[in-house]
Amino acid sequence: MSIKLIEKRWDAIVVGAGPAGCSTAFFIARAGHEVLLLDKSGFPRDKVCGDGISSSALGMVKRIGVLDGMMVAIKPMPAWGVTIVSPDRSVMKSPIPDPGKRGSSGYVIPRKKFDSILLDHLISQPGVTMLQDFCVTGLLYDQGRVCGVKCGHDNNEVHLKSRFVIGADGAHSVIAKRLSLFNSNPKHRAFAVRAYFENVQGLENRLEIYYDKAILPGYGWIFPTGPTSANVGVGISTRFGKSRGLKELFQILVEKNSMVKDKLKNGYMVKGSLKGWPLPCGSFPSKRSAGNVLLAGDAGSFIDPLTGEGIYCALRSGELAATAVNAGLTAVVQEDAVGKMYDTLWKREFKWKEFFPGYVLQSFLTKQSILNFCIKRGAAGPRIASLITEIFFRERKCLPFRSK
Repeated sequence: MSIKLIEKRWDAIVVGAGPAGCSTAFFIARAGHEVLLLDKSGFPRDKVCGDGISSSALGMVKRIGVLDGMMVAIKPMPAWGVTIVSPDRSVMKSPIPDPGKRGSSGYVIPRKKFDSILLDHLISQPGVTMLQDFCVTGLLYDQGRVCGVKCGHDNNEVHLKSRFVIGADGAHSVIAKRLSLFNSNPKHRAFAVRAYFENVQGLENRLEIYYDKAILPGYGWIFPTGPTSANVGVGISTRFGKSRGLKELFQILVEKNSMVKDKLKNGYMVKGSLKGWPLPCGSFPSKRSAGNVLLAGDAGSFIDPLTGEGIYCALRSGELAATAVNAGLTAVVQEDAVGKMYDTLWKREFKWKEFFPGYVLQSFLTKQSILNFCIKRGAAGPRIASLITEIFFRERKCLPFRSK
């Protein structure tokens, strides 16, 4: 490693090169500042996720400047609609709202591909330096103020200095733990497992969601990653149930749910693809900063409590973190007030439009009678189906928590 990199004092160090970290680094560098991006892994690397990229997330990807290249390189599976199956097997189909008018309401893109293309675009930008296989272990302090990070690399401890630190290091965030801002509250966490299947039958350009009475208060999904391949999984909020039985619930979904079983009857699970991950939800009532250190993405619990969608929130929270950091770097606000500015920004953006309503609505989607009633009504007519879908995806204009 170059001595110059070690001795340099960066404008910002971003820990984690997923969507949140890449977004943060991009918007800081675009403002003319120098950013060091660190990740404990080498890329490309797998990332356990449902792989759904929403219309809102696509809008962020376009602003970062990588959307067209991503579409050409990956040719992803578009998702135009949603199929929701109730515990009594009523089936509701509806288009997914497309507020961006992009022709598709979203895509299903495995995170190994999505994150790699996003990172490749980022490191081609001026002002960004990327170091892979650097495991951040803690924060550096100077007279009680954070001035950088400690890293492990090639069995050595490396100290890297900066004016600001952004923790975008995921659900197990070291930075959040060091700041005592880590989300371990079971009321505001969820867990999920997923596996990739090949030779899946009957797939459409739809996200399929299954509410099965045998896996409630959890739910299952089939998200098509290609004409005959899919991301299949089960998720559950620990507010309503324990996460330890997730693999058992997964087996119930794929082996005992008649509709899912029929789709997978000639299919096979990709070896080694069954993995689980935690989902720290945005309803977690805490700050996401401490002075000149900010948290973005999963590290800051920026996950929709209702749908489990996190990529848009990761990208947008990264942009908001960059906005606050850029204000500090240009002396618009005092450096130690940047965290307070960031907390104001993300609460205005997410708290009452995304996180609080999602937390409230979450309770209704665990009750069999409510699910049966609503989905049966939606199955009977497109107007009710559209209304339910718009509420689910937070696009209903008459509601105060309408999305962007």
